[in-house]
Amino acid sequence: MRHAIIFLSFIFVLVACTGAPQASQPLVVGETPIASESKLIDTKPDWAAIPGEKAPDFSYTLADGTYKLSDLRGKPVIVNFWATWCLPCVEEMPEFEAARRANPDLVILAVNRNESTEAIAAFAPKVGVSFPLITDRDGAIGERYGVTNLPTTFFINRDGTIAARHLGALTAARLAERLAEVR
Repeated sequence: MRHAIIFLSFIFVLVACTGAPQASQPLVVGETPIASESKLIDTKPDWAAIPGEKAPDFSYTLADGTYKLSDLRGKPVIVNFWATWCLPCVEEMPEFEAARRANPDLVILAVNRNESTEAIAAFAPKVGVSFPLITDRDGAIGERYGVTNLPTTFFINRDGTIAARHLGALTAARLAERLAEVR
């Protein structure tokens, strides 16, 4: 009986220590909300998102709830694909923050390509933005948008259609030009 109790205790400790990993919790670092979970909703077989078409829908979970891109209809939206190791991505982040602060109706979603929530959280203080940094761990959202280079930015009209796609870093002037195209 004693051996059975020791054996069961050992099994209990082993199971407790090696249980299924828990999903990362959404968090906020400084002013930056970080979405630890995201999911591609729109799985149409089209290869890439193109101007004039509806933007592929996805969801993301922040500390205060789960949202969808399609929930943002009625507002202009920027969806920026980036990575922590991408210097041009880092350099354009202050331009996005300035545009968001100058245009309170503008929503910016920064979708990270294939990095962990922990890497994004460690990176957040370096850019100090107030818009969500979204984890796309498996890259499904970026693939659906046809993103092959970073940074890549999509400008989405109030009706949910893509106004423009921009490859490479955006300067303040180029960002203002692209925002003028958004209806």
